[in-house]
Amino acid sequence: MELAKAYDPKEAESRHYERWEQLGCFHPEVNKDADAKAYSIVIPPPNVTGSLHMGHALQHTIMDVLTRWKRMQGFRTLWLPGTDHAGISVQRKVVEQLRAEENKSPLDIGREEFLKRCWAWKEEYGNTIIEQMRREGASVDWTRHRFTMDPGLSAAVRSVFVRLYEEGHIYRGLRIVNWCPKDKTVLSDLEVKEETKKDGKLYYLRYPVSEPAASAGGSDFIVVATTRPETMLGDTAVAVNGSDERYKHLIGKTIALPLTSREITIIADEYVDAEFGTGAVKITPAHDPNDYLVGERHGLEQLLVMNMDGTMNAAAGAEFDGMDRFKAREKVVEMFDELGLLEKVEDYEITLPVCERCKTVVEPILSEQWFVKMDELRDIGLDLIEREGVPRFVPEVPHAKVYTTWLENLKDWTISRQLWWGHQIPAWYDGEGNVYVAHSEEEAREKAGGRELTQDNDVLDTWFSSGLWAFSTFGWTGEAGGQLSVVSGQSDEKSVSSPATDNRQPTTDLENFLPTDVLVTGRDIIFLWVSRMMMLTKKFTGQTAFKDCVITGTVLGKDGKPMSKSRKNGVDPIEMFDKFGVDATRVYLASIATGADIRWNDLLIETYRNFANKIWNATRFSLMNAGPQAASLQADESRLGACDPTALADRWIISRLNRTALELNKALERYEFHTAVSLLYHFFWDDFCDWYIELSKSEPPAVAGGLTQDSENVQPPATAGGSDGSGVTLNVLETALRMLHPFMPYLTEELWQKLPGTSAEMHHAAYKSEPPAVAGGLTQNSDNVQPPATAGGSDKTIMLADFPRGDASLIDEAAEFEMSVVIDAIKKARNIRAEMNISPSVRFAVHLAAKSDVQRVFRDNEPQILRLARAEKLVISDVLDVPKASAKAVLTANATLAVPLEGLIDFAKERERLANAIAKLSDEKTRLDGQLSNENFVTRAPAEKVEALRERTAELEIQIKTLNNNLSSLSIDQ
Repeated sequence: MELAKAYDPKEAESRHYERWEQLGCFHPEVNKDADAKAYSIVIPPPNVTGSLHMGHALQHTIMDVLTRWKRMQGFRTLWLPGTDHAGISVQRKVVEQLRAEENKSPLDIGREEFLKRCWAWKEEYGNTIIEQMRREGASVDWTRHRFTMDPGLSAAVRSVFVRLYEEGHIYRGLRIVNWCPKDKTVLSDLEVKEETKKDGKLYYLRYPVSEPAASAGGSDFIVVATTRPETMLGDTAVAVNGSDERYKHLIGKTIALPLTSREITIIADEYVDAEFGTGAVKITPAHDPNDYLVGERHGLEQLLVMNMDGTMNAAAGAEFDGMDRFKAREKVVEMFDELGLLEKVEDYEITLPVCERCKTVVEPILSEQWFVKMDELRDIGLDLIEREGVPRFVPEVPHAKVYTTWLENLKDWTISRQLWWGHQIPAWYDGEGNVYVAHSEEEAREKAGGRELTQDNDVLDTWFSSGLWAFSTFGWTGEAGGQLSVVSGQSDEKSVSSPATDNRQPTTDLENFLPTDVLVTGRDIIFLWVSRMMMLTKKFTGQTAFKDCVITGTVLGKDGKPMSKSRKNGVDPIEMFDKFGVDATRVYLASIATGADIRWNDLLIETYRNFANKIWNATRFSLMNAGPQAASLQADESRLGACDPTALADRWIISRLNRTALELNKALERYEFHTAVSLLYHFFWDDFCDWYIELSKSEPPAVAGGLTQDSENVQPPATAGGSDGSGVTLNVLETALRMLHPFMPYLTEELWQKLPGTSAEMHHAAYKSEPPAVAGGLTQNSDNVQPPATAGGSDKTIMLADFPRGDASLIDEAAEFEMSVVIDAIKKARNIRAEMNISPSVRFAVHLAAKSDVQRVFRDNEPQILRLARAEKLVISDVLDVPKASAKAVLTANATLAVPLEGLIDFAKERERLANAIAKLSDEKTRLDGQLSNENFVTRAPAEKVEALRERTAELEIQIKTLNNNLSSLSIDQ
């Protein structure tokens, strides 16, 4: 059997994903073992407005690795996909479309028509990321795909809102909120990002005291400092600390507030720090959260002087009415200056709150909104993390501590948004302003006694529905239409009891897959999403949302900065798939240390493309050299049996294979994906390709033999010739492909299908029962798996094969030691050839000195050493007896190796070459040392550049030392 000379990733990718879907491999129902343990992951739902970015690709790779690994272990696996309705983002897209195509605003067409346009936009553009996920190889169960505004999930949202309201956890009130003037909606604290502005200004304003009193300075003014002078138009007091001697005599006095016709009072409040600034603070209760609290304590008027679009309103005064807030700032400062009331202006570094989406400066503003009291939910979250240890963060530091601290200081959650696209708040008002919260308008009318009602215009924060994702996606809807029900399957609804806390029975999916096993997400949404899922899932189901939480790092651009359109440093995953292949991209992403940020590097991903080609070429070689025994692949591969004890290479590769499998499983259990990739890379490239296959070329008996289907033992070859057997080679190869599969699904499936002897009989036992039943999929109207259109041998897939567990009893320490000695001898002989510039065509004598047991190893493996080191003879002894002009090296096991150089090289020319090389490298090192000793350079240069220079300096030091040693060998008088 022969493979094509080169691997074509696109060709493999185009075929295998569709086939996996047709076979039903992504469904948990493919598992026929009634006792199989469940393993589930819910995807962090990407926005329907989005397309695949590197953050998605990283997280999806990790989730798919875990899902495929557990599926191959025989778990009943479910990776549930879905998308988020992305309230503000979709609304903005449709508003822009409406303006561009029809020159209209949402108000021009009305809410109902606008929502139709949103749904149409979602249907047309919202599936982009879904198709891209298919390209990734994501083994999600598409029949269970969820959207946060699906009917079942919407019912769950209403049920949770109603229950929280009825229990007093949701309330409507007038509070200071974060307002985005561009999106014209409130934002939660977590949706506001802080940006530092170094060119800010601090304005010192003088307020005239209406009733001057004798003071230390005899001043008729009190000075306040502010970065937002326009808000002084809404001041309703000036506060000082009651213990501040400078202002004690002014407490209770009034101020003629400049630019207005109002008078305000000087009050005493402990909020004011007498040591900070002037010790006097302007109080604007409607435009600052701290001032709001002061105003509540003192019963101050809450004067709103801004409109929701960021312009000033009539309460600010006729001169400012309709003026942009920043223009108003300039005008206020100008007028204070004209009145002689601007004491000074200082340069001041300020921190601006900005909308995370549109980057508009957010305005703290007094507004009536819906809130969730977080006291009970906070306690739930704290109890889970402190008493039960869930979620278990990976990495634990710093996330567990940060998460706990945030919960301890949790504030009430603003959940209403001034949008049309989203879950409309299930609250209705009658003509007198009474509110009726219900699951439906019909229920609200019943509560209102038939009065005419109007539903609240606002929608819920997107994170409210996302907070239910861990259980609403499995069918939980709570109370719907008076019946306690949940949704099962794609769209079929069944009336069953509700979750544990309500003494109702859950749906099958809810019972089987909650709690989920792990959540893979980014650090930026730990508070927005992770915490809320934990709290809400526990409250409404009695279960934890997930056990573990893997926090990924950030994939940075090539410049070391976060990828963004404005920086033009983004790397498109699809372009990487096209250029390097999906598998190479996946392995590169998986090689990132868990939780660490990484700068994108095309050279590294190219390394893994080369790795894919190496796997292809090794398989091609193995198949081309396969003998009759090759068809005897082991059907139930739980272990590779002991082999002919005289075949060191076989004993060694089987030992290395089992050691790698054991360590690989441990690494995956610990979510150390980078360790797993390193293990696989070094086993396949170094152990299998560079050494085992090379040894097989030099000595056919070392790889001859084969595994029979009736025995786990490797049988000795029928003959010493390589044509009769490569059973060990193919069995090791087949096992290695299964270990690689979760990381490189397309390549491994392509090659596994080509191996002789592979079949559905090699599937894990959980998938062997009635193989045809895995084909087809879940229908929209049934929970049953449908039979396939066709059946037969084509249903074999590596996806369902048993994942190698490794067998500690097959780890052969002696074989590994002996082979390490052989490999080290070959490597050191090759190094000497390269360092001394000896032509590859020249064969030389290799002298080896070692203890008797190591000498035996050298003698037993003399043919392999001679061939791979390109040596003409081995001289094995207790001590070295070689000319002084010999290149020497120390081996493992206290052995030494030497190569006499006389006759192999021109000593004079080689001395000259080495001296020149040493001089060149020394000059480079001197230059780098000079840079690194320059404190100014080390301080100002990018940290990664400094680190790269240090690494290069260390490299140069080793190279110079090696060359000097070689020069010494040639400098001895012959």
